[in-house]
Amino acid sequence: MNRRLGFAAGAALAIALAACGGGGGGAVPVGQPQTTTGLGNIPPQLIVQNYGQNAMTGATYVGPVTNVGMNVTVLVHQQNAQALMTYAQSVQDPTSANFRHYLTPDQIAAQFGASQSDYQKAAQYFTSNGLAVGGWKQRLLLVVSGPQTSMQKAFGTTFGLYQKNGQQFIAPMTQPHFLQQVPVDAVGNIVKYRSDHSYIIIPPRAGSGLGAGYSPSTVRAAFDYIGAYNAHYDGTGITLGIIGTGPINYVNGTGNNDVDLNAYLAATGTAHAAQITQVAVSPSPIAAALATLNPPNPTFPYSSDFQSPPPVTPPGCSGPLPACNPEDGEAQLDTQQAATLAPYSNVLFYLAYNAADCTSVTFPGTCSPGDPNYGPAIGIVEADPEIMQAINDNAADVISISYGGGEPQQGWTGLSGAGGYEGSYSQLEFAELAIEGIAVFVSSGDNGSAECFAQTATNGFDYLGQVCDSYPAGDPSVTSVGGITANVNAYGQQTAPWVAWGISTYDFGGYGAFGGSGGGNSSTGGIGIPAAPWQATALGVTYREQPDVSMIGDPSTGVSTYINAGMGGGIGDIGGTSVAAPQMAAMWADVLSACAVHVGVGLCPVSGHRLGNAAPYLYAIYKGTEIAGRTPSLPYNQVFYDIVYGDNQMQNPTYTPASPIPGASAGPGYDMVTGVGVPYAGHLIQAITGQIVP
Repeated sequence: MNRRLGFAAGAALAIALAACGGGGGGAVPVGQPQTTTGLGNIPPQLIVQNYGQNAMTGATYVGPVTNVGMNVTVLVHQQNAQALMTYAQSVQDPTSANFRHYLTPDQIAAQFGASQSDYQKAAQYFTSNGLAVGGWKQRLLLVVSGPQTSMQKAFGTTFGLYQKNGQQFIAPMTQPHFLQQVPVDAVGNIVKYRSDHSYIIIPPRAGSGLGAGYSPSTVRAAFDYIGAYNAHYDGTGITLGIIGTGPINYVNGTGNNDVDLNAYLAATGTAHAAQITQVAVSPSPIAAALATLNPPNPTFPYSSDFQSPPPVTPPGCSGPLPACNPEDGEAQLDTQQAATLAPYSNVLFYLAYNAADCTSVTFPGTCSPGDPNYGPAIGIVEADPEIMQAINDNAADVISISYGGGEPQQGWTGLSGAGGYEGSYSQLEFAELAIEGIAVFVSSGDNGSAECFAQTATNGFDYLGQVCDSYPAGDPSVTSVGGITANVNAYGQQTAPWVAWGISTYDFGGYGAFGGSGGGNSSTGGIGIPAAPWQATALGVTYREQPDVSMIGDPSTGVSTYINAGMGGGIGDIGGTSVAAPQMAAMWADVLSACAVHVGVGLCPVSGHRLGNAAPYLYAIYKGTEIAGRTPSLPYNQVFYDIVYGDNQMQNPTYTPASPIPGASAGPGYDMVTGVGVPYAGHLIQAITGQIVP
């Protein structure tokens, strides 16, 4: 449908410094005796290690690249990354004294983040090499942008074009290293091999085009949002954030300025929806964050390469941004589900546009100035700055994320016992959101038991033939949302039992081989993410299992979405767990609006309305256990529809005949296809608040 649909994201292929303790701590100063490393006489403590070997394994060199724009994310040495992770776990743990003791971005920086001097020192190293730098209040990451020549100077390497699994990408040709001591623990996106992708499926249909899908009124009735609305729990006073994957047709001004949303409301006869505001990652807040350093420096260089996103363009255009910027479908799906299911909330759509980040709008692309499709980056490839902006602003109470990739491909690792941070910094991002009390819902994936696959030039992706679950849905600080087949009529009434979404329930001419609710156990389908206390206690497991909960996923029972309003577009049917995540985020926004009214009642906090990560509450209802000395007001079987049929086994179309990839089966209680089941909004609110919801 679109040149960015399914385009893999700039994965956080983190690279850790060999310096003990991270960054410059313990590094051998330049000018002291040096040891030959095979890359020249470079102090080994200053070598950047593990700079993306997983991505580089099996890659072949294609040729040089010159004069491209580049962008990396830098994890500045944290004062205590392990303590941050521990606090994030405890703030979600009802048995901990830190439960619900949320912190602000400034408090996070003071207790766990980089020191002001280290943050500024790292920034100055990059600016001294001709690069633009931006940062945020929490002092976790810096974003570094600029020309290839400056990036090569800063990292002591050159960049070339490589190819792997049909995808061409830029990567260092020699081991990256710093030329002096720099307080940096890790660098991401220096290898541009991208494995993240949107979890959205537009089903192929013969004849008259796309089906209409379920309207907001149908979804509201099927999952008892109407019961919540009747009690005036409709998102009032709550802010719902969406991490953007691509552009929305947003017009600056007053009122509801999302053109597609307005067309969607008219087409579906929906009376009211939330106000949507596009939040750009822009120079102003970044400059303000750097200006808070000690001593103050209001003229400190900021990442001027971040700009306000350009307006969308009609579908079918070719060429790079900003002239060609078509919608991606995912952004429209996310905003329309969130805005109509939490109709009186405020929706913030975080969207980053970086004019200096080399990407290609076609797949696989050469990322070269000679390529007519070469252009800047927007949306999913800039997800880290979008998340950083959300943490910095601390405005959203709930966040929805509808992208991910195979867990082993995302580089998730634990924290080093040597005192430094090694591996992906994504877990620190989500830990900070949890520490702020923000509930994050992430799609569990659309590839069933086989979330690991490779981007290819022929069919868009290629299964690797292995059991694999998804990240960031498997992060211990988020709620993973799977998908079901929800058979209902126009009035939201069930016409058949709801079942797990998989190839047994969805098959359009063999297309079903590509669809199923993501899920699994991290020890067998990932790389061994430990289960958070709330899941370990409820399920008796050691490793993270997902999903935690489910909503609509199957495209054959998908939802209506309006795309390209005013540009020859219209309404159509979309599925995937990209539907489920914003649906669940909107339901939680409705829950929080109830807690805003009933402060200190039931499981609601005694001050404010944020409940933090939703998963501990879902499992407490599932097990009937206490939270802070109180038990849910309704039993599990009155709050959730327990999915007991279906599985997420996949058929690998890479091989002929297709070979099965084992999956999990739905069954009574928790399962690794649908989690604890499908919640009904009204009863979920009643279970948490203790207030009767009609």
